[in-house]
Amino acid sequence: MKWKSMMAIALVVFFTAGCWGVQDKKPVSEKPTVTEENKPEQTGGEPEKPVDDPEKPNTPSDTPAVQPGKTTDQQPNIYPENTGQTIKIHDESIVKDSLNIHIIYPQIDGMKDNVAQAKINDYLKKTADAADESQMTSEDPSAPSSFDSTYKITFQNGHLISFVYDQYFYLSGAAHGMPSMVPILVDLDNGRIVELSELYNGSPQTKQIISKLILKQDVLHMLEVMGEFKQISSDDLKQVYLTKDGLMMYFPPYEYTPFAAGTLLYHLSFFDIQSVLNTTFFKSHGIPVSQPIHSTTIYVSEGFHFSVPKEWMDRLTFERADYAENNKWTSAINVYFNSADKTLLLSFHMYEKQVWASLKPGAEVKLAEKGDMVYSYSVAQIPQNDLQANDFIKNVVPEIMKTFQID
Repeated sequence: MKWKSMMAIALVVFFTAGCWGVQDKKPVSEKPTVTEENKPEQTGGEPEKPVDDPEKPNTPSDTPAVQPGKTTDQQPNIYPENTGQTIKIHDESIVKDSLNIHIIYPQIDGMKDNVAQAKINDYLKKTADAADESQMTSEDPSAPSSFDSTYKITFQNGHLISFVYDQYFYLSGAAHGMPSMVPILVDLDNGRIVELSELYNGSPQTKQIISKLILKQDVLHMLEVMGEFKQISSDDLKQVYLTKDGLMMYFPPYEYTPFAAGTLLYHLSFFDIQSVLNTTFFKSHGIPVSQPIHSTTIYVSEGFHFSVPKEWMDRLTFERADYAENNKWTSAINVYFNSADKTLLLSFHMYEKQVWASLKPGAEVKLAEKGDMVYSYSVAQIPQNDLQANDFIKNVVPEIMKTFQID
């Protein structure tokens, strides 16, 4: 009888402890859902996909993401508790048809501090409505001035939201319009807009370390075209936005490159730049910065990116192929072994859809399509005795293609 009583007590304790553990796991924030009435294409609030996983969009998460190879059990109590806020984001718009102004901007709901939320939302609205209307004339009636602004969420957890405004301003009579990006980082814990300079620890080596990483990613030597780039500036340190595992630094047209190069993007993983980061800030906002990243992401001005294992970066050369009328593709990037004989390994191509349809089936592998363009790749024919090249094509190329993504 005594034995049965002890077993009953043990079962009650075990069941109670289990229920207690379940009750503790409350969500930090509510994930915004995309419905037919609220698609990203219609609203502008489009979450950006992670650079290393083209299959899954970078939707806001309830808790800080568990990094590959680690579990929350291995690092107990490192990151802050949830704030008890249920955050929702909805879209608002500003339309001034007479001036060709079309704006979609985010508004935040669910913060505990209503006054702070109102101030943040006012800032989000005013920053979106940035057109200088006094300059918006119709000098050329066939091409009147216009201003468009949309946004995307590049990172969200229970403590921070990273917005990026994509804006385009055209003045009537100009040769072309001007794109711009505006990063906004919202601190949900403290109800404020984060100054981007707070992301760094003030190390005198900050510019040097980041510049070195950027030059390593600049595989097509875009920063050499105008000869303007020597090292990033203090202003460049503020031209960043958060991703799930790093900072994205961008250079707008004309800063270091011609307009035709577009906006250049360089992904700086937290691990690679942790020595210059304000790690206290990231830790207090639920972001780990010490998880190794084993690949380098290459952003191409044609509008796509892919990742290459770091151990291969120094062994490869990337070149943009010269266009010729007899080429069926509209753009090509060739990848070679960095050797004396410069062995061609593979090529990325862009085709117009109608041209792609005319190609011999199986000639190339289709990666994606967007609008009227098809993105593909082909591998070179390599002699069987070239073991290293064949190893790259067999084992590395498939991994690279898994990371391919249109921007």
